[in-house]
Amino acid sequence: MQNPRSATGASIITSPVPTTESGAAQKPATLPEPSGEGPGVQSTLQSRAGPGNVILNNLAYFRGHYVFSEQGQRWIEAQVGERNVFDKLLSLELPWPQLPDSSAPLPELPHRSDVEMLIVVYTSSPESLVFPVVSRSIFKDTLDLAYNPAQPAGSASAKACVYAFLSLVSLFGFECSILGTMDCRSYASAAQSFLTAVIQQMTLDGLQSLIMLVQLQYFVGDLQSAATTLSIATRFLYTLGAHVPPTSPLAYDKRNRECHLRDLFWLCYSFDKDICLRTGQPPCMNDTHCDLTLPPDYVRLRDRNLQPNTPQRYEHTTPLFPWDLCLSMLKSQVHQDLYTAHSLKKPAPELLSSIRNLDEKLDGWRVSLPAAFRPALYFFPATPVSADLKTITVMLRLAYYHCVTVIHQASSRCDRAGPIPAGIASSTRLSIAASRSTLWYLERVLPLVHGECFRIILFYAITAVLTLFCNIISDLHDSDTVENINLLQNVPRLIRSIPVRNRTLGEVIHLQYLDGLTTELGSICVRAISRSQGDAPGADA
Repeated sequence: MQNPRSATGASIITSPVPTTESGAAQKPATLPEPSGEGPGVQSTLQSRAGPGNVILNNLAYFRGHYVFSEQGQRWIEAQVGERNVFDKLLSLELPWPQLPDSSAPLPELPHRSDVEMLIVVYTSSPESLVFPVVSRSIFKDTLDLAYNPAQPAGSASAKACVYAFLSLVSLFGFECSILGTMDCRSYASAAQSFLTAVIQQMTLDGLQSLIMLVQLQYFVGDLQSAATTLSIATRFLYTLGAHVPPTSPLAYDKRNRECHLRDLFWLCYSFDKDICLRTGQPPCMNDTHCDLTLPPDYVRLRDRNLQPNTPQRYEHTTPLFPWDLCLSMLKSQVHQDLYTAHSLKKPAPELLSSIRNLDEKLDGWRVSLPAAFRPALYFFPATPVSADLKTITVMLRLAYYHCVTVIHQASSRCDRAGPIPAGIASSTRLSIAASRSTLWYLERVLPLVHGECFRIILFYAITAVLTLFCNIISDLHDSDTVENINLLQNVPRLIRSIPVRNRTLGEVIHLQYLDGLTTELGSICVRAISRSQGDAPGADA
């Protein structure tokens, strides 16, 4: 495969990259334009997957058109010469995102001393640096309210917070006998039952409960629910003043309410910018309404905390957050410049300028990271991997490749405005290279990743698969097609090797479903190539 970047790492989007020996440039894969106006057209752009099929419902491609929408399916059928290729897969429902019956009795709260022990365990763990959703000292006030038999004002929000916390520690797999047979969904359902009171009271406890529910919904892949819950949490942030830093500079101290509120703001911000890129929907938080000043000395402390075996001082250690905050801010700009309603109408030269600018900023972020865990421009099967990688560094690399894909997929819109501008093929191939890097990297690092992250891993894997799939069928004669198909056909084995702690029935069904999906995508590509070469019967009627 030819290198679509310059030696300095900058994107080459000023001249086409040859994709065959003759030097012909590859035409990027595109979804068809809507043919009319009105509700009927909009419905063709929405996913045809059932409501329980959150993986397919949340996957957007190019202009925000869902790959599995009617519009997307018609394009796929035209490319591969088959009809109704996804009917069986689209009809499947995944049971695990569904929460238990809300009318069921609430589970009893564990003894307070048991919850206090869990708080100590969680706030002393690496997870608390990535998801600093609770403060050990501040949570004592939460427990005072939740366990007060008089049920004073704010007690409902406090109980919701405790239930949400129990859901979170159950999800992350903190072994403790006090959780008994209850799972994270049961505790999450209990927390959600207090939602009306939480909204009315608008307290710090309520905000914490909402953010922990966002985490749960995000980790199980239900991004639409996560976005909805996050929109409510955003109003709490503004009401509680968390969207601006403390009025007087403070040394970071998790025991300080203002510092803790600011952590909650950055958590919401990080989730918001990631979810909007995944779903193609607008973010909940407008950057212009927030003060995005980084925590004091953030970059230096981030680099220190990412190092393996770094001693931690949890009450005074600046958190890492789910992704680097600088990357989250760049994600926000990617959506703003490439995927808003206004940016979708940009003429080709302006769009290419935006892509070039974002690509340079992303590479600037990449090289700003310490070399020990800096993402390589590309990852190949022979690329060395450190045995001391933390899960957060794995996620940073996957997020980097995903951002490359999202940025350069936008170039596929250019051919709708007339002749394909020079450089589009290069941008297209960058998205393919990032997808290949994602799959090769996952194959190497899966043994190092915590099992509770498996659904996030699945998102990156499936997004890479769909990018390869759409580009394969858009140009079946491309010089890299055979290698890309081989990589695609290896994904089912990759999915089967994803570590999952104490797999539930729903998780087993989920993995089996994605195994079938990726297997079928590879088979569709093989059949399409056979048809294009005249080795198989013609397209179905």
